[in-house]
Amino acid sequence: MTVLALNGIGHAYLGRSVLDDVDLRVAPGEIVALVGPSGCGKSTLVHIAAGLIEPRAGRIERDYLRHAMIFQDPCLMPWATAAGNIEYVLKLARVPRRQRTRRISEVAAQVALDGQDLAKYPVELSGGMKQRVAIARSLAVRPDFIYFDEPFTALDVALRRRMQDLVISTCVCGRLSGLFITHDLHEAARIAHRIAVLDTRGHGILGERRLTDEPQSRDDAAVFRWVQSALADDPLFRHIHDVDERQVA
Repeated sequence: MTVLALNGIGHAYLGRSVLDDVDLRVAPGEIVALVGPSGCGKSTLVHIAAGLIEPRAGRIERDYLRHAMIFQDPCLMPWATAAGNIEYVLKLARVPRRQRTRRISEVAAQVALDGQDLAKYPVELSGGMKQRVAIARSLAVRPDFIYFDEPFTALDVALRRRMQDLVISTCVCGRLSGLFITHDLHEAARIAHRIAVLDTRGHGILGERRLTDEPQSRDDAAVFRWVQSALADDPLFRHIHDVDERQVA
């Protein structure tokens, strides 16, 4: 079974191909990390999968009820409090007013936001707290699928790790499905059940590797060993740290 199937996806910008014949599947309760060098089209692919961009070619099959998306920029409305930013998506989802306060409290607890945090405006929040609000906002609509577009790239190492742990505790342990875009193989190995590698120029998926245990059971040593082995011995990961600034991400 699959909850997301990308079949022969192709796309171009200004006549230049950035994706061609990309096939990818995500199973129920599975987090798939998509890695590849900067500029290979990872973000374009996730935007297509989420319906933000119409592909030039191919077919998308979505067998989930509702999805949410978390971007690299938290994209919070500066004129609204943290609670107001979360409530906004509940209004869009037509959640009755009497249910919104309870829903906000539930998701705030999931991401460790307290009442004082919820009353603050984005300018008063740290980068990590802003990203917590963004995650809470995505969880508020009770999605069964989440798209992650390199959400932690701008955070420092310590904050990035906390956000990764948050994804593991709220999404992986909660049996949500998701597609996680990242250029960081360590991040992919911490969060995902399976890692797919996009071709350097977006010409299909080069291959996939399934990690043997559940994300919540992996310690730092296991993740480090897996990544070192992958980079040293597996040709699939040979070019994931290449950079081509002429390519469109």
